[in-house]
Amino acid sequence: MSRRGGTGPGRCTAGLAVLSVLMAGCAYEDAANPPPTAASVFSGRPAPSVPAKGPEILDIETRNYAELKKRLSVAAGSVLLDESGPADGPGVGFSKTATVKAAGAHTVTAACVGLDDVQISLSQDPRTGPELPALVLDCSGVLSQVVELQPGYVGVHLTRQDPGGPWTGAVAGIRITVD
Repeated sequence: MSRRGGTGPGRCTAGLAVLSVLMAGCAYEDAANPPPTAASVFSGRPAPSVPAKGPEILDIETRNYAELKKRLSVAAGSVLLDESGPADGPGVGFSKTATVKAAGAHTVTAACVGLDDVQISLSQDPRTGPELPALVLDCSGVLSQVVELQPGYVGVHLTRQDPGGPWTGAVAGIRITVD
C-alpha cells in the first residue's frame, strides 16, 4: 500500500496514460498543421529588375577595368584585400572584408575610372583601433595612403552620391597591401 502522494503502480500507469494522450494530441496537431515553409511565406511577386547593360556600356566597362587594373598595380607588397566593381548604375557599390593577422602599417591604394568621384569607406572594429578614414577619389589618378590596422576584420565599402543613376561603364577598386 502506498502513502498518499506516493508512487504506486496505479498512479504511474495513470500518469503514463495521460502523457500518452497528450503526446498523441501534439503529434496529431503537428501532422495536420505543418509549419509554413519559406516558399509559402513569401509572395509570388518577382524582385524588381535592374536594367541590363548594353553592349556599348560593356565595352566601355571592359576598357575601364583594364585601366583600373593598371592603376592599382602600383600597390606593392603582399595583398590583404583586392576588390573592384561597377561604380555606376542602379544599386551600385561593393563591400568586402578581410582578416588582418598582425597589427601594423598597411598601404591602401584606390582608384576609379569613368566618373567624377566616389567614396570608399574603410572600417574596423572601433574597440580595436582608431577610426579609419573614408577615401574620397576624384578619379583622375591613384590615391595611396598608409593606415594602421589592428588584428581582426577590415571592411571596405564603395558608395556614390547617385546610386540610382544610369550605367556608364564606370568602375572603382581598392587594394590593401602589407610589406
